[in-house]
Amino acid sequence: MTERQRATPLAKAASVAVSAVFIAGGALAMAAQAGADPEVPYPTPTPSVPAPGQPVMDSSDVPVGPPPPPPIGAPTVPEIANPVYGSGQSGSGPIASLRDIWHEVRDGNPAALPEQGVGPPPGAGPAPQLPPGYISLNAPESNGPPVKGPAEGGPPLPPGYYPLNGPPPPGYYDTPAAPDPAAPPTVLPGPPTP
Repeated sequence: MTERQRATPLAKAASVAVSAVFIAGGALAMAAQAGADPEVPYPTPTPSVPAPGQPVMDSSDVPVGPPPPPPIGAPTVPEIANPVYGSGQSGSGPIASLRDIWHEVRDGNPAALPEQGVGPPPGAGPAPQLPPGYISLNAPESNGPPVKGPAEGGPPLPPGYYPLNGPPPPGYYDTPAAPDPAAPPTVLPGPPTP
């Protein structure tokens, strides 16, 4: 083993020891700072005179005494007779409201669904015009114009091209002729021989 190879582990051990000393010293410094005398009070702010034009809270604006008692008598909003989730007729849970709506529709309640309503409220005015393709369920006079079909026409196709939705080109359905048995075989060019 050479002299340089022996010195390398010693140098690494020395650098690790020096690093450990620095880390321990930093931890002790932070602990000493954290354990400083807690009885030294923080400086209390002194009341300052506000600058001219700044709003100042007047002590006469602060209410004195307890708040007034609630009004005597019946509450302005009546309490719910059966406070459960949904309308209450079909029990509770997320399906209860849907079940109640189904029962109202089945029993013939015209206000159960908006499209079964009798019409707009008085003074509501005409329904707004809908965009093309949209159909109103309860105001047919507001239906938009019908949707236009796909664009047709355009410039003619170049020679040899045929439209996709038109008739096929001539000879499309013709069966190919059988090869002539007397013809020489077709030889495709291959890679050059070495």
